[in-house]
Amino acid sequence: MELKRMFSFLLSMLRDQRGWTTEMAVTGVSNIDAAIPEFWAEGIIHDANRESFWGSLSGKEGSRMPVIVKTGPLKGKGDQINFNTVAQLMGSGVTGESVLKGNEEVMSIGTFTVTADMVRHAVAVSKKSTFQANFDEVKTAGQLLKEWMGRKMDNDRFAEMLNYSGEVIYANSKTSDATLNSTDGDHFGINEIELIRMALLRKGALPLQVVQQSGRSVPVYGIVYGEVEEYRLNTNTTFVQSVRDALQRFSQGGNHPLFKGAVGFYRNCILYPYYSLLQIPQGTPLRPETTVFATLTTAGTTLSVGGATATTGVTPNYTLFFASSGSLQVESEIISYTSKTVNTFAGLSRGVSGTTAAQHIENKLVTQRNVSSVIGFGAEALFSALPEEATPIGEKDDYGAQIGLGIEAYYGNKAKKDARLGRQTNLVVCKCYSENPSTI
Repeated sequence: MELKRMFSFLLSMLRDQRGWTTEMAVTGVSNIDAAIPEFWAEGIIHDANRESFWGSLSGKEGSRMPVIVKTGPLKGKGDQINFNTVAQLMGSGVTGESVLKGNEEVMSIGTFTVTADMVRHAVAVSKKSTFQANFDEVKTAGQLLKEWMGRKMDNDRFAEMLNYSGEVIYANSKTSDATLNSTDGDHFGINEIELIRMALLRKGALPLQVVQQSGRSVPVYGIVYGEVEEYRLNTNTTFVQSVRDALQRFSQGGNHPLFKGAVGFYRNCILYPYYSLLQIPQGTPLRPETTVFATLTTAGTTLSVGGATATTGVTPNYTLFFASSGSLQVESEIISYTSKTVNTFAGLSRGVSGTTAAQHIENKLVTQRNVSSVIGFGAEALFSALPEEATPIGEKDDYGAQIGLGIEAYYGNKAKKDARLGRQTNLVVCKCYSENPSTI
């Protein structure tokens, strides 16, 4: 009933109103009502999840996929969904004629809880005069909201995985972001794949699969990286051919979800590139970036990036993936900042870390100190709680000449933590130096 009342509300905002003129013949109320699919918001969140990067690598409890998804009646902030977990056996057993009774190991079955928070977004639509125009507007709004929800879910899952500083290793055995540089070759490459694999093995990460090689059981893990890291791997033609051949042999032409989006298989790690598909300078959670919007003078203390502040509507968040404070790299200068907005960095200290303050003109690339993150993962790295459906929401303005079609949903993500060890055993983050190899 609640859903029908919501749709009735949305339909009422599209009904004919006094003073509304049409381009051709007058369209009746019944025509406008019919232009709205009865359940236009149904399935948006689950379609978005399926089409997102991490959604394609998700499964139910027991599936041994990287992301474990469970659906429940999430209706408010703070609602929770519980996941069942089973710990591996850690006991020594008994040998010889030793008595087993009393030395059995109790199977550890635990509960892992994910708490939901609210997320919502909407699209403003100008009321049209014809049946087809209204239908197309609502259909387009639904598609845009689904795409936004897919990006939002990916961004939130990446953020949760990257949120554990205790799980970070560095390329070329460096020890911090500040020590990474190009001169020493601290880029992502074969050695870093080996480093990530070793870290997952040493942490006892739950493998995605176990394969038999020369009579031995060998664990398989996953690694996700950005387009700059993919470029560096792809410049090694021998490596590229070997990982593709290995993936073909490993998958044996199968359609297992783990192979979706994978580009190679190396040292028992499935390799996945991840890209930003937005047409604004924003980068990804793995490699934040934007561009200079207004020339930054040598003495400037505020950097404008991305684009101008919108006079109406919403200003795109050009700094979304940057830390709230930290260090930037613009050309050869490193700049520290103390705060940010959606399109500015403020409290700048110029020419830090031995660099020299300089003027930077429009469209120059801005990065988080030219540092990127690569994520290594095993099975059950992240638990994701989803609602049964997103709730359609709406608003009207200008005497009904404009409407807003939106969705509201409650969901949550949480990286799995081993209760006995107090750490995330199925995840590791590798930081690499990642300067732009091109001028674009």
